[in-house]
Amino acid sequence: MNEERKSVPPSGSTPTHLTKDEMRERIKASLAAKEGLSSDGQPAPAPAYAGAAAPAGSIPDPTRSEKVRQIQDAMTATRSSAGSGYAQPRQSAPRRTAPSSRPDYTYQNYGGYGEETTRSRSGAGTHTVRNISIIAGIAAAAILLIVYFTGLILYHGKFLPNTYVNNTNIAGMTGDEASAALLSTAQKTGITFVPKDGDPITFPAASFGGTTAIPDGSLDKPAEESHGAWFTKLFSKSEYTVKFQESYSEDALASLIAAYDWGSTPPTDAKIVTNGDGSYSIQPENDGNMVDTAVLSDYAIAQMREGNSVIQMADSNCYKKASVTAESLQSTLDLYNKIGAADITFDMTDREEMMDPVGTEVLEHSTILDWVSVQDDEITVDTDKATAWVQENIADKYDTYAAGYTRTFNSTADGTVELAFGANSTYGWLTNVEQTTQELVDAIKAGGSTTLEPIYDREGFRMHSHAGVDYTGATYIEVDICRQHLWFYVNGSLFLDTDVVTGLASDPNRLTPPGVFKIRTKIPGQYLGTYEVEGYHTWVDFWMPIDNNGIGLHDLARSAYGGDIYLTNGSHGCINLPWDMAEKIYNEVTIETPVLIVP
Repeated sequence: MNEERKSVPPSGSTPTHLTKDEMRERIKASLAAKEGLSSDGQPAPAPAYAGAAAPAGSIPDPTRSEKVRQIQDAMTATRSSAGSGYAQPRQSAPRRTAPSSRPDYTYQNYGGYGEETTRSRSGAGTHTVRNISIIAGIAAAAILLIVYFTGLILYHGKFLPNTYVNNTNIAGMTGDEASAALLSTAQKTGITFVPKDGDPITFPAASFGGTTAIPDGSLDKPAEESHGAWFTKLFSKSEYTVKFQESYSEDALASLIAAYDWGSTPPTDAKIVTNGDGSYSIQPENDGNMVDTAVLSDYAIAQMREGNSVIQMADSNCYKKASVTAESLQSTLDLYNKIGAADITFDMTDREEMMDPVGTEVLEHSTILDWVSVQDDEITVDTDKATAWVQENIADKYDTYAAGYTRTFNSTADGTVELAFGANSTYGWLTNVEQTTQELVDAIKAGGSTTLEPIYDREGFRMHSHAGVDYTGATYIEVDICRQHLWFYVNGSLFLDTDVVTGLASDPNRLTPPGVFKIRTKIPGQYLGTYEVEGYHTWVDFWMPIDNNGIGLHDLARSAYGGDIYLTNGSHGCINLPWDMAEKIYNEVTIETPVLIVP
């Protein structure tokens, strides 16, 4: 053991680290050496003394203070050895103590004790701090590398930190995960219709086949961010915007719009109404709330194609509207007032009252207003209604030239008789309904009250047929077949009467037909008939035809008139007159004068 204590480690070698038990043994050995004992209690060999050799047979006797100092040095060396792992060899000269009465002993301590150890401890501390800094730097770098590569692995195939798309954080997500997250934020509200009145109406996208998707390539830019610099994204934010791709069935949307109950109130037109005081005012239109679904459907689909899912229905012009507005009637209100104050009168009094019905018919303004409408400031009259009125109130009531018409006639010899309108009848009034209706329509458009006369296809006898004559009675010619006599009344008075000869009664082809006829014309001098057709050819001086088949009044020289001559020697249908009577009648009678033939 003393040999080990005397050995000095080679310069630059690494000292052996001592355990705690070994330290204790060394301390005990040191103390024992100072007392002259070995570590096991046996006398120790004499220490080597620095400087001159000790006197032979002498044993050093250190003082107590020296022992204490040595013990402290040993403890200090122990602590230094525990901290650094080894003690630096003593390089300085052996310590010399002040002269004393005791010999000055100097010890070499290779175990890490003494003053030399104290000096070595100070240098080792500086070295240790430097080593710790290096180790700490290496450790920090290693940690950073670990974190960096961990981040590379963590964000491989995923979006980097602080990556936002449509305000949604997709950091750490794969492409599919990010797409799903973004789609979950899509507002799948479908289409919303905003009516002109009431609350909005929303159809969910699913109700017309709506789907939402993210277009291909929409996430390419955020995915292309450099993953090598992922850590820089910890302190910066990237924001992107993706427009969702929506699809739906236009046919399904059109069907949905067509099936929906948008409104049930139809539009009503503005119109002119009668006030209590007889004036007129405009009742405004009401557009109602019914919708033309075809128009709305076309507009909604066009808006959806442009990306607009909120449809302002009023902008689409889909609401059904009244055809006539109050504004459009303003300019015609005065016309209505003018029409509404007017009555139209038809006058049929200028007729031979004994022969024909006479009277007046008034078309009241209340009836006119029912026929009238106004478009573009122009009055339109319902001609169907006007025609029906003319037919009913004029033609049917006052026309006498009509099949089936029967006159009640007060005959001279037999009193009241009935004379039917026959196939050969020529006398009577026949209204031209179409032309009379047009006359009425023109009068309505002109406005104001007026009096009209119907337009006729055939006219009867007018009381003013004799110009300058003040008529107070009927003018007509009456022929009585049974009595073979003629009476001519002018203005209610008998002008003349005479016997006549009418058609041969025994021959149906030569009979004089009963009925009502008229003087169609007057011809002074005329051959009647032909031998080839009628079997005669006779000249007359006064020819006055009364029908369309060659029957008329004329002079014919006979030896006698009246009686029963017509039964065996009657005419071919004409009324034969004495020459002088024929002349008087010819000179007095006017065209259109009625000729009534009584059976």
